Amino acid sequence: MENKRRKFIKNGVVVLCSTPLLGLLNNCSENKNQIFTICQNECIGCADCVDVCLDDAIILPKKSSYNIDIFSCDICGDCQKVCEEDAIKLSLSKYTIFEENCVGCGDCIDVCVNEGNAISYERDYYFVRGRCKANRCNHECISACTEDAITIIDNKAVIDMEKCNRCGDCVPVCPQEAINPAKVMLDDILCTQCGECFKVCEFDAIEKNQPEDYEDPYIDSALCSLCGDCEPICPQNSISGTFHIASIDIKKCTSCGSCETVCDYNAISKI
Repeated sequence: MENKRRKFIKNGVVVLCSTPLLGLLNNCSENKNQIFTICQNECIGCADCVDVCLDDAIILPKKSSYNIDIFSCDICGDCQKVCEEDAIKLSLSKYTIFEENCVGCGDCIDVCVNEGNAISYERDYYFVRGRCKANRCNHECISACTEDAITIIDNKAVIDMEKCNRCGDCVPVCPQEAINPAKVMLDDILCTQCGECFKVCEFDAIEKNQPEDYEDPYIDSALCSLCGDCEPICPQNSISGTFHIASIDIKKCTSCGSCETVCDYNAISKI
């Protein structure tokens, strides 16, 4: 985890550094007049070293930070799951299944398996109710079925579930409203509010409701450790970092070594 973290931070700093610093990116400064140096390609501007320096010898224009673009973020919660510092604040939406529109296709079940596994079939088959009278219609259900799963037996439509793919095309075309589709149910306790089911539903059968105390997603900079784990996992690329690199004022530095001890990124070393 630490190697991955440093690699990510290193790449981020290389992109964000200004031109005058590019000459320092491949190795640390070797100024022989200072005992400690900050390696530019390892420093992420977390400010931990600034906090412990009693001599105010470390210069940092501003603490680095991660930000969430609220316009592209769809509040899926993936970043929050990987944040060990609980620094990401999201008001997760609640999802409910709108039964009137659901055709029981199962797409939501497929994507939920790897999330909370919160959606399952309450009824996994289609059936035709007694109101069906095949001699009173033009067999619209048969015409709509691309799998040849519907036949007429004794003046009533019959659905072969071994052929049926639960597409739902037969349901709205039946003039007698005689076809009942499969039915799914969502367990609110198991639901992780990831929103994957909402994305794949083609029938507007899943409702997304924001909580009453909703607020825009944000990252608490006071809790964020700048590990970078949240940035690559965001499917919308909504998370970005603003990096600032520290330097040491050798006139103020007393070579106490506190900054080197507190740095978790091996960015401070002796010359």
